[in-house]
Amino acid sequence: MLTKGKFSIKYGKIEFRAKLPAGGGTWPALWMLGNNIDAVGWPACGEIDIMEHTGNQLNKILGTLHYSGRSGGNADSSSKIISNATTEFHIYSIEWRADFINFYIDNQLFKNFKNSTTLPFNQNFFLIMNCAMGGGLGGAIDPNFASSTFEIDYVRVYN
Repeated sequence: MLTKGKFSIKYGKIEFRAKLPAGGGTWPALWMLGNNIDAVGWPACGEIDIMEHTGNQLNKILGTLHYSGRSGGNADSSSKIISNATTEFHIYSIEWRADFINFYIDNQLFKNFKNSTTLPFNQNFFLIMNCAMGGGLGGAIDPNFASSTFEIDYVRVYN
């Protein structure tokens, strides 16, 4: 799902309740990009990865920010291990303000980022929900992988 050109937000609380797919090579993500991506490109537009998970690192949840000077393998990232990301629903959220972006799993803070006017996180962002297979972070796809399900119970946005 992509809300580009349909919905965007600047600051607030963004919350997803999701159960993640299982299997080597799965790479589900709940994330955001700056509305100005077409004008300035990536990573200058900014990227907020509210939740990323890879089936090859089961139950390791990432919260990551990409921006100029801190992108790709050099992004500003934190992780938290939870015991049942693929078998139970969890709430993945951020609280986003002009001075900080906090990342939560089930309302438990696991990453605090100091935002500032020099960073791209002070403009409208649109939402993306997707599940990639393989890739640089997703890793090798299990040759026995047949299918899995990425379930989103709800998305809530508070401004």
